[in-house]
Amino acid sequence: MADLGLKIRKERKGLGLSLKELAERVRISTMTLHRIETGKTSPSVLVLSQIASQLRQPIDYFFQAKEPKMLIVNKEKQSVIESSGIQLRVIAPFELTGKNVLINLGEATEGNFVDPHTEEGHTLVYVLEGDAVIKHDGIEHYLREGDVLYYDARYNHSVKVVSKRHRFLSIFFKEGETNHRQRGPVI
Repeated sequence: MADLGLKIRKERKGLGLSLKELAERVRISTMTLHRIETGKTSPSVLVLSQIASQLRQPIDYFFQAKEPKMLIVNKEKQSVIESSGIQLRVIAPFELTGKNVLINLGEATEGNFVDPHTEEGHTLVYVLEGDAVIKHDGIEHYLREGDVLYYDARYNHSVKVVSKRHRFLSIFFKEGETNHRQRGPVI
């Protein structure tokens, strides 16, 4: 009950509504709303439905479990995508981040490993080991260990590893609606 009240208070304040304003809109007393927000009483389904409507939230929003303060994804539960010359470990898929963000840890061997393509979003790459060349919008850029790269993935880009081994961390920021499918290599 306390979590329900806290969520109601948070949403009310987020919309800039006073306790009195929301109570008047829902047609309950200010004291009743205060008791709901402090967890001293539970609203009826009808009252909760009216509160949810005024706070512009679906009624089930108030019953969803709150997000954990910490989450561990053990190595054996991380998805691994492998193909010729590359291994990509999806260390934080869209489902984990809950947003339009995908985090990969990649390892590739010498040669081309990301063919020319485009994606709807932006990518941040941190080179952990080795050298690579990224061709972005027709221009080649040389990357070494420790380099950070941020680019608009909507432009055509490809990657070629020029050292024996190349390891990187990439973070893809997807534009538009969340895509809950896991993606292939991002560098």
